Amino acid sequence: MSKFKKAKQLIPVEKLGLILSFACAIHCLAMPFIFFFAPYLLGSIVFSSHVEWILVLLSFGLAAIVLILDFQKHRRLKPLYFLGIAFIFKLIEVSLGSNSYDWIFGVLLGLSVAYAYWVNYQHKTACTCKMKAS
Repeated sequence: MSKFKKAKQLIPVEKLGLILSFACAIHCLAMPFIFFFAPYLLGSIVFSSHVEWILVLLSFGLAAIVLILDFQKHRRLKPLYFLGIAFIFKLIEVSLGSNSYDWIFGVLLGLSVAYAYWVNYQHKTACTCKMKAS
């Protein structure tokens, strides 16, 4: 099965979660470049701390709901481990305060949540139970 077909089989909520995770990672990767090359965008609402927290809360909230519900059906802990790792990255970032390297934690957070979704999807497609990955 091609990668495109596998991605197409994801449940819509999982697609949204994956998109939010990658949006978070891209947002954090773009920040240093935009800050350096376009200082007039610093006041933009797109790069405010409110947008960052909205992305983090939506991404974590959706991931927690999807991964916990799937854990109850499949009893696979690995996706929850990666969600926990992402949460630890955010805690480290918040505890270190505002520094020039905050974007690194944001990228790691987004990629960890996205990987948690991917591992969960792999478990669902390999599962022999009656629930399918639709």
